[in-house]
Amino acid sequence: MFYFARHLVKQGVFTKRELARFATAQARFIRTKTEDKKLQEIITEKALKLVAGRFQSEITQLCESALSDSLEEAIYPEILNCLKWHQERGQQTWILTASPIEIASGIAARLNMTGALGTVAEITDGRYTGKLKSGVLHGKNKAKALIQLADSMKIDLDNSYAYSDSLNDLPLLSAVGTPVVVNPNKELLRIARKNNWQEITTTFSFSRTA
Repeated sequence: MFYFARHLVKQGVFTKRELARFATAQARFIRTKTEDKKLQEIITEKALKLVAGRFQSEITQLCESALSDSLEEAIYPEILNCLKWHQERGQQTWILTASPIEIASGIAARLNMTGALGTVAEITDGRYTGKLKSGVLHGKNKAKALIQLADSMKIDLDNSYAYSDSLNDLPLLSAVGTPVVVNPNKELLRIARKNNWQEITTTFSFSRTA
């Protein structure tokens, strides 16, 4: 979302002050690996107001433009290698994120992934209404979406992997046979080691590009 917001500044849709707020939220997340619920609600409300009345096609084009501009620098190389490892074995690969489905789907398409699940905004006659169709795909909602996806796609979760750097994704990580924590904070690392989960530490950080 930070990279998308940064792109909106370049397009004149977002202000630098609003970008700074996104950057502050991202820096806080990197320190704690836990999203601030109140701040998340504020950002969600702001994003919905931003797109209200706009055509979905317009936002989709902005997403595509943002991905062309910054996707490469936004991805951890180590995670990209993991993605390729799964794809080389013919396994399904999905993105599950609280970010808008337009961004999630764009990333999945560019990385040749099977698909994506994200937060879905309400659309009427091709325009955003400024409301969510359902809740933010976050925490327990993300885990529920994973289980529903697995049921519909006949995916064996006991033989599946999940990657996350957030304490909020504990329900998601606990739902699969092979949870992998990425750049975990102390609490997530403690839980991972207690349960013998896999760990990944990346060499790429947001602070180097923000």
